[in-house]
Amino acid sequence: MMLRSNTVKTIFLLSIALFVSHPAKAEPSIIGLGNFSCEKYLKLLDINPRSDEKFMAWAQGYISGLSNDLLQANPNANPNDFVSNMTYGSEKIKQSCIENPESKFYTAVESAFHDIEKHQGAE
Repeated sequence: MMLRSNTVKTIFLLSIALFVSHPAKAEPSIIGLGNFSCEKYLKLLDINPRSDEKFMAWAQGYISGLSNDLLQANPNANPNDFVSNMTYGSEKIKQSCIENPESKFYTAVESAFHDIEKHQGAE
């Protein structure tokens, strides 16, 4: 009986250790302009409209990473759709930021990317 009790305790403790060592999905680690709030992005555009060039350059790099994930999930997808629709994408990013000023810039980029992805029938 003592052996069974120790076995149950051991299994219980191991299951807790495994649960604690594998946390739920973590937030993405974003560096650079993507961490700016949409509110700050919009204020910078008001101060200097050319700021958008830097943000869109960051967005294209981030889109490259999203495109790699998309291609792994759907080899028939065209990752260049966003680049060829950059004017549309830029407007979608701005609109998303206007609607959600408290969100991060990268979430607006993701939203625009997925909108174009759906529009192109890749999803």
